[in-house]
Amino acid sequence: MWPTRYPARRPGRVQLISSARLRRRNSAWQRSILSAGLAALVGGTGIWITEALIAPQASQAYTSRLDLFLARETGETYETLIRRAEMAARAGAQRSFDQDLLTTNVSVTVVAEGDGLTVPILTLRVDRDQWRARPETYYWATYYRTAEILLSSPAGTLSQ
Repeated sequence: MWPTRYPARRPGRVQLISSARLRRRNSAWQRSILSAGLAALVGGTGIWITEALIAPQASQAYTSRLDLFLARETGETYETLIRRAEMAARAGAQRSFDQDLLTTNVSVTVVAEGDGLTVPILTLRVDRDQWRARPETYYWATYYRTAEILLSSPAGTLSQ
């Protein structure tokens, strides 16, 4: 091969470097870059695996949905029906939290049936921490105001 000339460190002096020696030098440089890249890849993967093993996974919210149906008794007042619905919703929410430890939210809908009508009268939506702090149905429940009117009116008058 043809000798290649490169300037030496001292000015005025020319040193001849063979192309084979130059290839060895470049090859060594490429190997060191390859080694550094491989080390970075292995090190990064090791950090990722360590993080995956140690760090907790993101939690997901599990919602328990429950629909309860109550039949309105003959001569029962709306206030009595509401109290029964609150007790049923409270029991349903507590049972949902007790049955599954992963449940984070509970949604209970209480539907009353009377005189051929089916009407939702309350919905209880609460998460586990709220329920633990204050397990009272009336605090977390949404009451439907029109339910009383619908349940107290005769069934035939609603279709007119």
